[in-house]
Amino acid sequence: MRITDLARLVYSNLNRMRGRVIMTAMGVVIGTAAIVVLIALASGLQEQTVNNFSQFGSLNQITVFSGSRFGGDSSGQGLTPAVINDLKQIDGVVAITPYEQMQGGAFKLNRLEGFASPYGIDPLVVPQMGFTTTKGLAFLSRGTILVGASVGSSFAAPGASGATRSNSRFGPGGGFGVSLLGGGNRNGQTASDTANSDLDLYGQTLILELRRNAGGVVETRNVRLRVGGVLKATGGNQDYNIYMPMSDVTEMLTWSRGARPNWAREGYSQALVIAEQDAQTTLAVSNEITARGYFALSTNTIVETLNSTFQIIEAVLGGIASIALLVAAIGIANTMIMSVLERTREIGLMKAVGARNRDIMTVFMTEAATIGLLGGIVGVIIGATLAKLIDLIASSVLSSSGTQISTIIAIPLWLPIFSIGFSMVIGLIAGIYPAFRAVQLDPVQALRYE
Repeated sequence: MRITDLARLVYSNLNRMRGRVIMTAMGVVIGTAAIVVLIALASGLQEQTVNNFSQFGSLNQITVFSGSRFGGDSSGQGLTPAVINDLKQIDGVVAITPYEQMQGGAFKLNRLEGFASPYGIDPLVVPQMGFTTTKGLAFLSRGTILVGASVGSSFAAPGASGATRSNSRFGPGGGFGVSLLGGGNRNGQTASDTANSDLDLYGQTLILELRRNAGGVVETRNVRLRVGGVLKATGGNQDYNIYMPMSDVTEMLTWSRGARPNWAREGYSQALVIAEQDAQTTLAVSNEITARGYFALSTNTIVETLNSTFQIIEAVLGGIASIALLVAAIGIANTMIMSVLERTREIGLMKAVGARNRDIMTVFMTEAATIGLLGGIVGVIIGATLAKLIDLIASSVLSSSGTQISTIIAIPLWLPIFSIGFSMVIGLIAGIYPAFRAVQLDPVQALRYE
């Protein structure tokens, strides 16, 4: 049987019982629309969550801690320079640096205070860290620092939201505060002019006030640090960080503690590994570091875990919605069985004029698959429309509550293709039994059927 003849015959048969076909296809429409809406919602939430986590750092950076810091293997060696050198030899590692944080401290500009997280790193690793500056150069040298994009905007008057007096940060063991040298910024603005506004820190000389308790006497020391560059905003924690050479941090800690830190014995508190720009490589490096007894944390690992979790959620939601399609399959099978009974004499006539069993089976299975296909197409259209409507309503509600979100719905390209194909396959499967019923009819008895 030629394809054109098959198409003409199927159209004629379905058109004769179009009322029943429409009612049967409605079950497919509902099931397909449910699949599209639920999976689109899960995909949208996945996309939003992954994007939010991706802002916390580059996907190829891994922060490494000693296992004992998180209750793990306390017998393992700390992050000494020798260990860091060993970790650098792992396949896929581009660079590695100590990542030592100075605790506490506040930036001061006359009566304004701001806060940041200062980190000491290896200046030679800066080119591999992916820094992009809005002003200055991504370069570290003795007495020169890089500041995050939001450090300037953290300034506020003491007692205002987000600002705390620096001496409240200092404990008995000492600490530090930071103040801007001079009474105005590079544009000649005073403290009152720049309160609650973004301060341009590029080119400024910051005063880092170190404090220590020496025999009950509080001693202070001021360290000058010049801002050599302001980093581009990332939307993550990096925007509130300050980066300085590790040698400067070691010198400051030596003064604060009264003894030089023995990194070869006690190790650094953490290290930062930069892997190749490949998700699988980063994951492999992270797993290798964990296998060596260290705690590895990377944005890429979190994203991979989230993706796996959401894929399970999508599968569960898709399975639930598919139940409606299975119910629709029963409806298609019932419709086709009724069609076989109503067209018994027609089937007998087709066999009498030479139609093969394969031709008859093809006709009935094609009719069933067509019902599934039509229902799938309409279901995808309705499902996509409902998904967009839900997105508009949800975005409006979230916006009214102060939450800014672009969309909670995402319809990947594969979803409509899969939904339509799945609907057609369901229809095809539902038509197998009725087609066998039609094939098994005896031509003589079928011609006598009233």
